[in-house]
Amino acid sequence: MAKPIYAGSYNNRGGGGWKRVFVIIIIIQIVLVGAYLVWSKGKKSDEEAVNVPEPAAPAASFEPEPLGLAPAPIIAVQASPEVQSAISDARSALDAGQLAEAKRQLDQIVAASPDPEAIKLLGDVNMKILKSPIPMPGKERYSIQSGDYLQKIAKKYNTTVALIKMMNGMQTDTIRAGAGVVVYNGDFSIRVSKSRNTLDLMAGDQLFKRYSVGTGKFGKTPAVEFKIVDKITEPPWTRFTDGKQIEYGDPENVLGTRWMKIVSEEHPEITGFGIHGTWERDSIGQQSSAGCIRMLNEDVEELFDLVPRKTTVIISE
Repeated sequence: MAKPIYAGSYNNRGGGGWKRVFVIIIIIQIVLVGAYLVWSKGKKSDEEAVNVPEPAAPAASFEPEPLGLAPAPIIAVQASPEVQSAISDARSALDAGQLAEAKRQLDQIVAASPDPEAIKLLGDVNMKILKSPIPMPGKERYSIQSGDYLQKIAKKYNTTVALIKMMNGMQTDTIRAGAGVVVYNGDFSIRVSKSRNTLDLMAGDQLFKRYSVGTGKFGKTPAVEFKIVDKITEPPWTRFTDGKQIEYGDPENVLGTRWMKIVSEEHPEITGFGIHGTWERDSIGQQSSAGCIRMLNEDVEELFDLVPRKTTVIISE
């Protein structure tokens, strides 16, 4: 006799099979959803990496500038024993008060090997000689004539009143006919390196003094030739976001103690640039400004007194 089939037995076996199938389907769905989430997240990351917005190019720029890249770090190189010995000799001459001999040695060292220590010493020596009676290229003695005054003499020699007073130890502008003054009749010019963030004051074709400076963020400082056209002590600052004038002494004024406006004859469309001071000492030596050349206040004050209007400023990459 055939064994009877009970409906209950069939339902029990079938129910267990469908449960297993259902569990397998759920697991497959979970795996597929997880895989999709991983894939979509990776795709989104790739898109973000490709579509990172670049900094806007400076409005005043006449040609595309490198964007967003800080200059490669300058690696200090140990001076050779010969250079170290020569620097030591120059320092000994300086300590002995032999400024002319120290300058001669340092000029030779810097011309052959631009060692940072030698460059700093050379700047210090040149400033000492400039303020002393010691002869140097560019120094002349002028006999004051009737009707002369310091601004007239400064214009005649294309120098500054401040430098004449510095070189002669003068506390006032008073002069008298028949007396003599020492003047500087040299040719100062300025060269700025954006990659090194340095400003070199040149006397003719020789380095007179090097200053560490801040240049424009994202390479915004235009690499062209400028001339100084205006000089202001304790300058106000016009905020470019809203045109408001911020007076000197206000913490929001970013120009420091001095401002020297520079313009380019070849590129008159480039406007708003200058050399100025700063209270943000940590910003010196890097790309830190909105495009201008910024200096420590004590450095820009010294440079301000040395260079007259119409001084050439050459900015290079």
